[in-house]
Amino acid sequence: MRRRALIGSPLLLAAPAVQARGLIELVTTEQRPYAMAEGPEPGFVLTLVAEIFRMVGLQVVFRFLPAPEAEARAAARPGTAIAPLARTPAREARFLWAVALFDDPSGFATLQFPPPGTLEAARALPRIAVVQDTPQEVFLRREGLSNLAPFPRPAQALAALRERDVSAWFGALAPMRAQLGPQGRFGGALLSEPAWLALHPASKDLLLDALREAHAALEADGSLAQLLRPALHLPLHPPLGTG
Repeated sequence: MRRRALIGSPLLLAAPAVQARGLIELVTTEQRPYAMAEGPEPGFVLTLVAEIFRMVGLQVVFRFLPAPEAEARAAARPGTAIAPLARTPAREARFLWAVALFDDPSGFATLQFPPPGTLEAARALPRIAVVQDTPQEVFLRREGLSNLAPFPRPAQALAALRERDVSAWFGALAPMRAQLGPQGRFGGALLSEPAWLALHPASKDLLLDALREAHAALEADGSLAQLLRPALHLPLHPPLGTG
């Protein structure tokens, strides 16, 4: 278990300073580029969450735990938050869903050949790695793909891809890029699901409203796009006709 304190953010300092009213613990799991326990950069999700809490007068301390332990701690301890977290039916009642931080794109990654560009092309692959009980697995099963190889953890899906036990991996594109690096070949986004900041269900509605207002302010002044663009490989300008 590791902890990291983060006050302020070099990318998101346009908002006016707010006097800190206290501390809040946010549990997370180390996964690049979302959250990093060590190094000069904390990860773009932690940077974003720290700024949102700063804007409502709270200093955040991050506690790094394995994913199941992080989720259990956030659900059991009042005054605790967790991010990033996918919103699933199994988790719905366990948390107060505070802020949809960003839309997290998912697609296919391969090593030996170009990734499938469509679901129809993916049906022809022998085996596709997915992480169990994730929106990515639910999506592909809903679309009728029967060639899935579920793994309990991303590290196991990565190992299967490297060892050629699977032809492709379908998951969130940002962490797959971070793990595969220049060796990876990545398809376009076929699914986009919100990554959430969630709170213990006993959290006050007043805090919920303040967090949402802070996130909206970062979106309105362009700070959110500035942070997300390099992390998610977003285009500098939206395509013509979309905005």
